[in-house]
Amino acid sequence: MNQQNINIILGNAAINNGNRGCVALSYTSIYLIDKVLSDAGIKYKLYMPDSGFNEKGVKSISVKGKNVPYTVINHALSYGVKGKLKSFAHYNDHKTSCRIFKEADFILDIGQGDSFADIYGVNRFNGINLIHREAIKYHKPYCLLPQTIGPFKNEPIKDEAVKAITKADMVMARDKQSYDYTKEIAPSQKNLKEYIDVAFFLPYTKQQFDKNYIHVGLNISALLWHGGYTQDNQFGLKDDYKTCVRSIIDYFLNQPNVKLHLIPHVVGSERGVENDYAVSFDLQKEYNNPNLILSPLFLSPVDAKDYISGMDFFMGARMHSTIAAFSSGVPVVPMAYSRKFNGLFIDTLDYNHLVDLKTDDNGAILDKIKDAFDDRDNISSLISNRLDGIVDAKKNAMISDLKEFFGINR
Repeated sequence: MNQQNINIILGNAAINNGNRGCVALSYTSIYLIDKVLSDAGIKYKLYMPDSGFNEKGVKSISVKGKNVPYTVINHALSYGVKGKLKSFAHYNDHKTSCRIFKEADFILDIGQGDSFADIYGVNRFNGINLIHREAIKYHKPYCLLPQTIGPFKNEPIKDEAVKAITKADMVMARDKQSYDYTKEIAPSQKNLKEYIDVAFFLPYTKQQFDKNYIHVGLNISALLWHGGYTQDNQFGLKDDYKTCVRSIIDYFLNQPNVKLHLIPHVVGSERGVENDYAVSFDLQKEYNNPNLILSPLFLSPVDAKDYISGMDFFMGARMHSTIAAFSSGVPVVPMAYSRKFNGLFIDTLDYNHLVDLKTDDNGAILDKIKDAFDDRDNISSLISNRLDGIVDAKKNAMISDLKEFFGINR
């Protein structure tokens, strides 16, 4: 590849979003893309068609002290009647974004981590899949960055997904279950590999807390607290999640020398079904206990990971909060509510210290958490082993394959 400017589109990568997990994926994807291209001396322009910003223009993120610029594209993609009307109403923006897609050299997609599936509904899938449709339409090389793929129970959605997977130049599954599933539904896709969630590679600075106490972190998912988007136990949890959370809080507040930190990972300025901060704020106020600490409202995923890295033990139902813990060496009990947890932690990382909210009752969940807390030193050693082995190997493989995708060293 010559060293001229290349144009890159990174899709389904939120930057302006209260979900710090989704933003962590975006930060790390940008960090890795920049590292691969900058190390090769290749100049590039990065475009973000759905970063969450309403205003278009050049922005930047800072990772490891380096500012990486990107250009926001508004009204880039559309589907259905409402989408067509939106494109018509903002014709100039739509025309500009079409030009950017036509001039793109490469398109990559992170799928918001776990949204290339139908578990969140048809509209979510259609929005996620638009980037694939545009890549196919303009005959651009495109790569699915590490993400959960599937499941697809809706047959029309499954057909669309298989088409997108088959046409891609490179497909990166972020866990073994996604890899096996993709291989099954799209056997003609030969450039499929198993990697790991890119948030494992998000840089951080370890935060220090008062060493006179054991600092325990708990991430409470507002989505589960409210029963999902449908508010009727959408994810099929075996037992009452609110009761489970309170039993965990009660247990740790009764432990000597423990400071329990409520650590929201999806935050916002208003109450809503997704806002972890609102739920944690209410609980901290309800308990009114000096040993129950509400963490700050993090302005970036790096801030969140910095804080979590200072914990001595952690539990969470937001997967990226548990990834922040694991990847910073903190003994962690992921609280699974979908196969994305099991596929990542059990299958890919060979890490069995998790609870399954869909199959475990609250008594079993608390017992497993107690056991893990008591065994946290051994768990810490296990995590260190996995980071030095599996995680490092996955990072090196991903960087190597991104070089291949961009045509470096050909």
